[in-house]
Amino acid sequence: MPIDPIPEEPQASPLDAYWLGDCDQWYRPTWGETGRLLGWRWVYGAPLLLMIGGVIVYPWITLRIFVYTWKLLIFAIAVPTAAFARAAKNVVRNRKEPFCIHCGYSLVGLPDAYRCPECGQPYLHAVVEEYRRDPAFFMQRLKALRALPPDHEPFAAGPIRRKSRDGT
Repeated sequence: MPIDPIPEEPQASPLDAYWLGDCDQWYRPTWGETGRLLGWRWVYGAPLLLMIGGVIVYPWITLRIFVYTWKLLIFAIAVPTAAFARAAKNVVRNRKEPFCIHCGYSLVGLPDAYRCPECGQPYLHAVVEEYRRDPAFFMQRLKALRALPPDHEPFAAGPIRRKSRDGT
């Protein structure tokens, strides 16, 4: 199993992501977009589709083959299916053009630090790149940032402690 490379430097800070406001709608590709963005990776699902087609067209022959070579068939189906699932999970990374992280609208040709013409939410190209790297981590980080108290409001830090006579 290959070792993941060292993570890249962040493109946007949490303060840039905080600028986006309180929108909780995030872009998730539809099935059609997922199929288009997978590109050649659809090949990973071919063994599973062949197995399902074989069971439908020739059920007795396929089941007899399965009885004798079930370990090989499980391996031939499980590995490509896992690769297909991983490719489908990372489909947002495959988008090359900038897009709105709220609705998925293409932002090609639009200026930085503007509003999406489709949904009206603000965007920054650096935040789009950060979202593209790992959408789940981006949403988790933004949720944690919103849970913090605002920096301009005072908060109770507790009672003032007096020093004792021994200096502690």
